[in-house]
Amino acid sequence: MKSIISLASDSTAIRINCEHLNIGMKVVELDRPWVNSPFTVHGFRISSHSEIQKLQASCEYVYISAPKAKPEDEASGQHLKRQNYTNTQSFQQALPRAKSAHRQAKSVVKGFFKNLSLGQDFETSVAKKAVKQCVDSVIANQEAMLWLGLLKDVDEYTARHSLNVGLLSIILGRAEGLSPAELETVGLCGMMHDMGKSKIPLEILNKEGAFTDEEFEIMKTHTTLGYDILREKSDITDEVANVAHSHHERLNGRGYPRALPPEEITYFSRIVAIADAYDAMTSKRIYSSAITSLEGLRILIGAKGSHFDPALVDRFVECIGIYPAGSVAELSTGEIALVLPSPLEQRNSPNVLVIRDKDKNPCEERRINLDEHHEDNKGQRLKIKHLLSDDAFGIDLAKYHEQGSILGG
Repeated sequence: MKSIISLASDSTAIRINCEHLNIGMKVVELDRPWVNSPFTVHGFRISSHSEIQKLQASCEYVYISAPKAKPEDEASGQHLKRQNYTNTQSFQQALPRAKSAHRQAKSVVKGFFKNLSLGQDFETSVAKKAVKQCVDSVIANQEAMLWLGLLKDVDEYTARHSLNVGLLSIILGRAEGLSPAELETVGLCGMMHDMGKSKIPLEILNKEGAFTDEEFEIMKTHTTLGYDILREKSDITDEVANVAHSHHERLNGRGYPRALPPEEITYFSRIVAIADAYDAMTSKRIYSSAITSLEGLRILIGAKGSHFDPALVDRFVECIGIYPAGSVAELSTGEIALVLPSPLEQRNSPNVLVIRDKDKNPCEERRINLDEHHEDNKGQRLKIKHLLSDDAFGIDLAKYHEQGSILGG
């Protein structure tokens, strides 16, 4: 017998026996405390038969989320046809093509900003080709592209940020089930969302410390400047120009530059707004430190409904995961480890590479699969205690980024 409990205005939770679970269901509560289960995240969407087996082994029943039916709304993207994507290549198989696509896209974006800053034009066809290569790579295996986005050059923040926002927008669009053509559009939206910054004075763009009111007003004009640049291109769709104009609009009507009401903020603008905010928060800049991916996700979750589309934030958290590959983590033993690319079903208990001992000193490196039962020094299940900043304890992520041998499995 099913019992329903209210969760929120837009959803309910349904009690279901574990023998009836299917891939795609979102588990929101267990029949026991989460700490007494093998799952480290409180709430997740089932993505594999392995997760179903773990739930069946530890629980008799769980509660799953059952969203209420909503009228079709163009701003929410509900009018778009959905596709189900599964990886067609392993991480190792996908990495070479992803590296090539990433390198080409990075070169293209850097070229755009350089040309615009010099008052020169840019070739849209080159950007479209680069975006298509990125889409093909993300469809094959999104983890490879996420891994390549880890190394963030502080001195090239604007160009690198635009590339990462494009990639994150494609990844979120893939999770949303957009068609390849739609993924190319949203990827181009993300890659070109900050084109207007090429017209912002460098002393403001790279200023250390807080903006004055006057400086902030100048910075905000990058949205309108980007819109003006892109709408002059006959081979750029209105949607790409509109996202450049609207990616800082917010659902509470307090965004800029036009303080749009939520119904006027397009679906692709909502996607890019989330990708933009997440990458900005988790990037180290000349004037500020980065926060961890988990902190960034928590801030997005806290801003659901007021700033960002709630359903898209939930989807973004699901596809990024709470322990993204490349994160630096402290284990329950006190050791420091690098989170490695892992199968989707292991997103809550990934493979890690231990690189510092409990005293935070370099040690003999070893791989651990946290999905297997390992015990810490207290006899409890070994797990990730929390994530750290990318530069914690002097760790050189570039070194590991280039060591393909550690990434398999």
